[in-house]
Amino acid sequence: MDETTKKIITTISVVHPKPTQIPTGQSCTIFYDCFQLSPSDLARLAAEAVGDVDHDTFDIVVGLAYSGILFAAAVAGGKKVAILQKDGQLFGPSMRGLRVIVADDVVHSGGRLREAASKVGAGGGRVVGFACIVDRSGGKFVNGMPSEDNGELVPLWSAFQTDME
Repeated sequence: MDETTKKIITTISVVHPKPTQIPTGQSCTIFYDCFQLSPSDLARLAAEAVGDVDHDTFDIVVGLAYSGILFAAAVAGGKKVAILQKDGQLFGPSMRGLRVIVADDVVHSGGRLREAASKVGAGGGRVVGFACIVDRSGGKFVNGMPSEDNGELVPLWSAFQTDME
């Protein structure tokens, strides 16, 4: 990770003096507030996360509501974007026959990504990768995450990796 990316991650890092509960229900002293990111920061982090991924290997990016939507647009790089809404419904074009990257801002256990992969598979799409800004799984998905549609390991790309402290 280069100095510019480090600076962006530092900017979104909210440090608490004692463990504080975050939206996932876990407690930690550092929270990553990705809503602070500008479009250029999102583009930089998308390039850091998926910059080596061939643009021809996917057709669409599904962003997880709410905070993964803007990152999904940056990852898509001009390709189609769909949204997995909070109610669990996919909003956007049909997934049938499409190769999909699922994007979120921060990954902890991978549960939300798995839910999205299941919805994509049920809609006829195939997840070819997962992308996030911050991977807090502590290396849990270093070899990839199991895809819901066929169980194969699918890569998780991220701009920054850290443990839940």
